[in-house]
Amino acid sequence: MNYEKFGNSHKISIGLPVYNGEYFLEKRLDSILSQTFSDFELIISDNASTDLTSEICKKFVKKDNRIKYYRQVQNMGPNWNFNFVLQKSYSPYFLWVGVDDKISKYFLEKNYNILEMKPNVVGSISKIKQESLGNISHDKSIDQFFTKLIKNLRSVKKIGSYSIVGTYDYKIRFFLKNSTAKVIYGIFRTKELKKSIVKESFIGNDSATILNILKFGDFYVVEDDIMYEHIEGLSSTGIINMCNLYNLQKYGYLSKIFPWYPFTFWYLQNFKMKNLDYFIQLNCEGIISLLLDSFKLLVNKISKK
Repeated sequence: MNYEKFGNSHKISIGLPVYNGEYFLEKRLDSILSQTFSDFELIISDNASTDLTSEICKKFVKKDNRIKYYRQVQNMGPNWNFNFVLQKSYSPYFLWVGVDDKISKYFLEKNYNILEMKPNVVGSISKIKQESLGNISHDKSIDQFFTKLIKNLRSVKKIGSYSIVGTYDYKIRFFLKNSTAKVIYGIFRTKELKKSIVKESFIGNDSATILNILKFGDFYVVEDDIMYEHIEGLSSTGIINMCNLYNLQKYGYLSKIFPWYPFTFWYLQNFKMKNLDYFIQLNCEGIISLLLDSFKLLVNKISKK
């Protein structure tokens, strides 16, 4: 693809989809603009925020002409917003950034160098570590108890960020069994990422996109650099809240019992019966999460009486 014909000479496009991110946004923008690699543009899509997100973004637009700011007139959902910033990119490389995660000042430089040196690599990310910012939580003690319980249950299943190399079948199996979907926040080759993105909105959409892009090459993890994942992010708000955000009702009755059913159905359509053991386990975990979330809501309701 000839990116120059689109009037974009930046090597990297950074997409920041955001909704009500005022608590993190200024620090996040400062960290992006202080990267040692400076040949990038920042595309922000504000999904009709109701807090100070818009004012903060406009302030930064005046400070740096690499920032493009779009404000949506209504909330279009998280998946739509992620796709929007990608489609606005015409640079050779692209990455999404979460408003509440953190990257080192060398993140762009180190991962860009990997993609430039290794043509067989389609995506690269730094090693991911979890970081708790529990001081911003306003949960009641009951909610905190259930949040901690779910966090402990998750820790039993050891997943992380790993380089993924090999045949396509091997890479699929390895990703499903070992890797976190947070690797979606790596730097990817834009042309291949646009071919791979799954536009349907469901829980696990990010994993589906990664499965698609692994067709085009390997995935690399820079071990001597760190990206910090905010552990109290979207997935910590509960499976019921995520079902509502991703509008799973449209997938019918099964999605009310099995929150991972839409992802499972998508996978079976594309990969048939391979790795069925993983999806049986995933859907069992989804039922447990749903039961815990429902019990938490019931306890909260009773405690208010």
